[in-house]
Amino acid sequence: MTEALVDVRDLKKHFSMGPGFDLKAVDGVTFTIQKGETLGLVGESGCGKSTLGRTIIRLYENTAGEVLFKGKNVHQLRGKEVGQFNRDVQMIFQDPQASLNPRMTVEDIIAEGLDIHGLSRGSRRERVAELLQLVGLHKDHAQRFPHEFSGGQRQRIGIARALAVEPQFIIADEPISALDVSIQAQVVNLLEDLQHDRGLTYLFIAHDLSMVKHISNRIGVMYLGKMVELAASNDLYARPLHPYTQALLSSVPVPDPTVKRERIVLQGDLPSPANKPSGCGFRTRCPLATARCAEEEPKWLEAERGHWVACHLLEA
Repeated sequence: MTEALVDVRDLKKHFSMGPGFDLKAVDGVTFTIQKGETLGLVGESGCGKSTLGRTIIRLYENTAGEVLFKGKNVHQLRGKEVGQFNRDVQMIFQDPQASLNPRMTVEDIIAEGLDIHGLSRGSRRERVAELLQLVGLHKDHAQRFPHEFSGGQRQRIGIARALAVEPQFIIADEPISALDVSIQAQVVNLLEDLQHDRGLTYLFIAHDLSMVKHISNRIGVMYLGKMVELAASNDLYARPLHPYTQALLSSVPVPDPTVKRERIVLQGDLPSPANKPSGCGFRTRCPLATARCAEEEPKWLEAERGHWVACHLLEA
């Protein structure tokens, strides 16, 4: 077993919407990320994936539970420990156009972290040129502005910015969803190469189930603020145990016209995280729900070795 770099324990993030009325965006999530691995995170829009990532990196304060990074509770860090954490953990955002300051040159965008943390060893310009080359751009791009680049190039600039402070852990929040399909594979391959060369650890948040399988060692599935299944990538795709995961995977196109897969169509809409159903949050859309599902919340259990799931149908 390799060292656990990130340990999330019963993490909750609720947003107050008035007296006694909370939106439970993340509602008790537990998992670990091993050093050097990629944990993929999938689920419908609004299930809490991005909020989870932002709470881990301290953009949001936690409501309850804890996040341990290298054994230390990140929401209790003080002084110099906060600066070190901000170097060790970086984020790549979904929309490269919105996440880059349009009034700053590429050089200033990438070097901002170097300036803040006092890491400009040698020439600042040479370091930026090195980072641009690392992500497949030219050093002459340093004096241009973000609007002069394509979406894929802007995302590469965002990756260079994240790499500038030499992080250990990167949260990639849907880094390819705003890009053309032809560019998505290039960015994912770049992330894989960087991970191999630099020993990086990723939390890769995405909608594209095929791409998540390609890049991830393990995959977690979220629904309505909770993790409902977590397993090794190949195991999850070969044998999904939770009805929600089964429905998600049934929608993935198979590149073989001779293979027929039965599509599981879920009825109804995703409930509001401000007004969750009693018991199991998925029961209102689950074709296998029983009376027990409305009365009790399922436990987070290891149904098979390394394969975790929260479903009454799989409890002994």
